[in-house]
Amino acid sequence: MSSVLVASLSSGLIALFFAFLLIFASKVFKVEVDERVEDVIGMLPGVNCGGCGFAGCAQFANALVFNDGAVNGCPVGGPALATDLAGYLGKAFEDTGIKTRAYIFCQGHKDVAASNQEYLGVKSCTAVVIAGGNKECSYGCVGYFDCLASCDFGAITVDSKLGMGNQIPTIVEDKCTSCGACVKACPLNLIEIHPVNEQYHVYCKSRDKGAIAKKACSKACIACNICIKNTKEDGMFLDRNLAVINYDNYSITEESVAKCPTKAITGERANSV
Repeated sequence: MSSVLVASLSSGLIALFFAFLLIFASKVFKVEVDERVEDVIGMLPGVNCGGCGFAGCAQFANALVFNDGAVNGCPVGGPALATDLAGYLGKAFEDTGIKTRAYIFCQGHKDVAASNQEYLGVKSCTAVVIAGGNKECSYGCVGYFDCLASCDFGAITVDSKLGMGNQIPTIVEDKCTSCGACVKACPLNLIEIHPVNEQYHVYCKSRDKGAIAKKACSKACIACNICIKNTKEDGMFLDRNLAVINYDNYSITEESVAKCPTKAITGERANSV
């Protein structure tokens, strides 16, 4: 028998051995796939925004099927999806009917907040903040729209006439899904998700003392305590020169905000349409 034939037979036997080995391994280590996972993935929006707290829709679907994930965990699908998921998976869900949306807690556009320098670098909020900002208020929106770039639903807009650094982005309430992408994108933590039935908010995050904050922005909170004194049941408190709403005990009213000298706290939907 020639050496070529021996080599060919040897190679064939080795290949056959590994083929049987792979077949055996596939049987032993086979992972059963629950068809419900694929069904749930098909029910989800598929945008993979991360608003549910998972890396994507597939991971969320696995949590729903195997780890008792919350059927109302997808902010994009909302109550309608939660109801469908609850029915399919046999889980309980009660729709409270309370819608949530994103709020941008700053009013420091170009006619309100003082600017101490011109920024000429990379057009990104994170880059502006790292470079030292573009306004006298180091807590306010720098206006380079990282939040807009992060939104997959067209729920954030800007006035193109004003240009970057001169305005606060606008939340389009009807399009906002509360996915939280804009919250993560803001390097100054100015964006939060709240129920729309909570009417009053403090549209400022400055921790500067009153005189400094007022000089930097005409709508800054100056820690005057007027709103706190006019809010019952510990509904507000002062934290490092900033009036803060106690959302766990939401008792703020029109009387609370009526005498705010800078209108930093208001019941109007600031930066929203």
